Amino acid sequence: MACLRARVGDAETALRNLNIYTRAFILRNGFHANGDQTKSGFSGFTYRPFTLEGNFLAMEAVHEMLLQSWSGELGNGDWGAIRIFPATPWRWHDASFTDLRAEGGHRVSAKRENNATTWLRVVAGRDGLVRIRDNFGGREPKWNRSDIRKVGENFEIKMRTGQRLEAVFDKPKSIPPAPANLAAVVEIKK
Repeated sequence: MACLRARVGDAETALRNLNIYTRAFILRNGFHANGDQTKSGFSGFTYRPFTLEGNFLAMEAVHEMLLQSWSGELGNGDWGAIRIFPATPWRWHDASFTDLRAEGGHRVSAKRENNATTWLRVVAGRDGLVRIRDNFGGREPKWNRSDIRKVGENFEIKMRTGQRLEAVFDKPKSIPPAPANLAAVVEIKK
């Protein structure tokens, strides 16, 4: 559920579901148990068979919270827009990642401070058009290249394999107020 909520941009629900998973469905050795080990009511199952695929999907949920790239039309060679910090919860005031892969093989790195993107880098994984979704809250990026243009809700640039695109943003002076839908703390029965 955390992965699905992140994909639709619901950061707070994604975080809550990720917290439920890690607190109620993970054994001390790090394995995913197929039932709620805390008996806190998150599942009617409380047995202990374990698997690994749940852990892999939890890691994918974090990836979806930090970076997304997908097209609405699969198979046409259009990789869609790169979305940086598209579902990052309010509590993650400062975050960063290095060389996560976007569709098309592009390597993306970014930094977030006071709940806003302050730096990003894209290294092209192949020749072609690269699109970066403008989800920067009206803050203007300072690009390292002059050939980038704004088209609708995306910044676009033609790049060749290995070329780098970087942008910096002014750091907000303070952390914004918490959203109304702030993820509730996960209560675990003792």
